[in-house]
Parts: sequence; C-alpha cells; structure tokens
Amino acid sequence: MHRFKEITMHFIQVTLILSLFVFSCAGTDNKSESNSNLPANVAIVQGEAPIYQGDAALAKNNALKDAKLNAVRKIIGEQITQKTGVSDGQSLGSKLYGKTDAFVKNFEILGQEQFSINTQPMLRLTVRCEVEPTKISTAVDQLLDDVGNPRMVILVGGTIGGKTLKMGDSRNQAEAELAEALRTKGNKIVSSAQISALMKKNSSLQNMTLDDLDTGSPLIQIAQEAGAEVLVMGYLSSKDQGKVKLPDGKVMEIMSSAATGPYKMVQLWGDGKIFGSGSAEGRGADLTMEVAREKAIQDWAKLVGTKAGKQIKDEWFKLSEENTVILKFAGLPAEDAIAFRDDLIEFTAVKSINERKSDVSGSEWELTYPGKESMFSEELSYKKDRGFRYLGQHKMSIVTSKRGEVVISFSGK
Repeated sequence: MHRFKEITMHFIQVTLILSLFVFSCAGTDNKSESNSNLPANVAIVQGEAPIYQGDAALAKNNALKDAKLNAVRKIIGEQITQKTGVSDGQSLGSKLYGKTDAFVKNFEILGQEQFSINTQPMLRLTVRCEVEPTKISTAVDQLLDDVGNPRMVILVGGTIGGKTLKMGDSRNQAEAELAEALRTKGNKIVSSAQISALMKKNSSLQNMTLDDLDTGSPLIQIAQEAGAEVLVMGYLSSKDQGKVKLPDGKVMEIMSSAATGPYKMVQLWGDGKIFGSGSAEGRGADLTMEVAREKAIQDWAKLVGTKAGKQIKDEWFKLSEENTVILKFAGLPAEDAIAFRDDLIEFTAVKSINERKSDVSGSEWELTYPGKESMFSEELSYKKDRGFRYLGQHKMSIVTSKRGEVVISFSGK
C-alpha cells in the first residue's frame, strides 16, 4: 500500500509539472500571437537618445520622441505599402518630423535600458504607441499626393498648319491641352503666365528643340526658376488630309488632320536626367480644317497625357526607394568624416554613399536615399542630436536644401 501511494504521488507530481509546462507554453504562444496581431493603428517600437552630462530625464524625453516618430513612420509606411505596392513606403513618412505628438493618441513605456556607442552613454526605450487612425489616413493621402504629383512646366513647340507654336505663350493650344490632360490626373501645373514672363526674357529659347534637352538646355533653368520639379517638353507638327474621298468617288465635305510629335520629361533636381519619352499621333475631323487641327491637338494631348502621366507616377514612386541626393559639406577631418558616413548609414534612411570627393576643404557625396532631398534634410536635422558620433567636437548646420542637393557646414563647438 505504501509503495502504491508513492507511485500515485509521483504520477500526480509528473502530471502537475507537465500541466504547468503546457500552460506555460500556451501562455507564451498567446503572448506572441497578441504581439503579432496588434491593431493597425498600434505599434511597439524603440526610441534612442544620448545621455548628455548625466541628464537622464532629457534623454528619456528625446528617446520617447524618437519612439513616437518610429511608430508613426511604421504605421504610415504600412498603409502606403498597402495602397501603392511601394515596398519601402515607410520612408515617405519622413515629412512628418515634429508632428508626431499630434498623431500619437496614447503610449506606454514597456521597458528601458542604457548602453554606449563608443564612450557616449545612450538610452533605449521600448514603447507601445497608439495613433489616431483618421489623422494617419489623411496624412497618408497627403503624402501620396505630394509624392505622386510633382509641379510641372509644360512647353510645346512646333508648327500647326504653317503657324509656329510659341513655347510659353498663353495662346499655345497644345500646351494648354497637355497641361489640362495632366492636371486631370492630379498633377500640379505651373501657370502659363509665369512661364510666359520667363520666356520673354530670352526670345532665342523659342528655337530650342528636344535634342537640346540632352545637353542641358536653358529651358531647364526656366523651369527651375518657375519652381517646377519636372519639365515636360513636346514638339508637334500637323499634316492635313483635306476632304475625304469615298470608295464610290464621292467627296465628303469633312476635313481631317493629324497632329504628330514626340515628348521628353526631365527631372529638375540633382544632376538631372531625362526619365521619360515617347510620341503620339492625334487625329481630328470637322467641317473646317482649323477645327480639325484643334481636335487633332486635343487628341494628341490626351494620348501624351496618359503616357506621360503614368511615367511620371512610376518615376516619383521610385523616389520612395532609390533617389539620388547630392550632399556637399566642409570642415570635417578625415577621421570624423568616416564617423559621419557611418552615422548616416546607421541613424538615417540613407542606403548607400558614393564619395565623389572627400576633403576637409570640401566634400561631395552621392547618397541613395528613399525620398526627396527635403525629406533627407528634415531627417538629418531631427536625428543629428540623437546619437551622431561626430557631434562631440563639431556643430552641424544645413545651409541649403533644394533641387536634389543638400549643403551643410561644420564648425567647432
């Protein structure tokens, strides 16, 4: 009987241990599942900040701001990826620096730890952030509108019915039709009056052709001065067919015309490049040749607007993955420049760096960055005080940021 009791007690103990083990495993699985199935407007993220002069309270505040930003960018990035298919949609959220408190509705600090980068003490927080769904959705729509719809200058030259199309002229029907075709697709168009005033400064610009764009036409500068991000230029000519003859020899009192011409599109930032081209033939018919030509121009503009509009959006979404930003700076010795390079890769969204020139008197680097140069400069301004190693001896200031180029300066502290 005593032996039976021992065996029974041993069995109960083993059963109890197994039960606790199963329960423990089940609890772990449920916790893991809950973390992986967070609501769409909730993210668990980390934020980091340096601890300067032992001020842990300031570091905690900065690390919390960093975590909130990371949460907003993560959630916005996921929404952009779902809406557009852009794999690196999170980068587009960099325009939201400084606005995170307006989006984060609630947060909870789940943990914190201290570590060091070289000799710099750092604080890392793990934070659960809940954002405002409506505000985030509106922000995503605004970001997509900004990224997918650049400001454009439309210039079309050529001859229609023996008459010269004057580029930048408010009476240029081809420019007006093409501008309207692109505007209906959501693109932003620089006003013809603004372009006309700039074109009048140099009448020789009327003789520019599409081939001139390959070698850096002065028209590019005109478009830049107008504040555009893209120049769309076309060259159009017409061919009249006259009255239509039927197979039985009768002549219809209908005039017809064809408007044919190529186009090219140029990015107006950084080194610049022609990123799209094509051609189209529009046709029109009416009782008078003048109206037939007008309808042919309308048809050409509609066709080009569809082709160019798609090329523009495709190119603009590439900016969310691999845009080229030219970074120029001076004042960093070689050793500090190496640390700065490492900091850009570690602390910002910069993907790669090609050093065109590196010298203490003046350096020029080509960055591969997921966004416009304005996004990079905003991120650099925001992140520069959150762990960059070169800041121990140097103060950084952004001098200019425009057209794909960011110029910064370093000075001693």
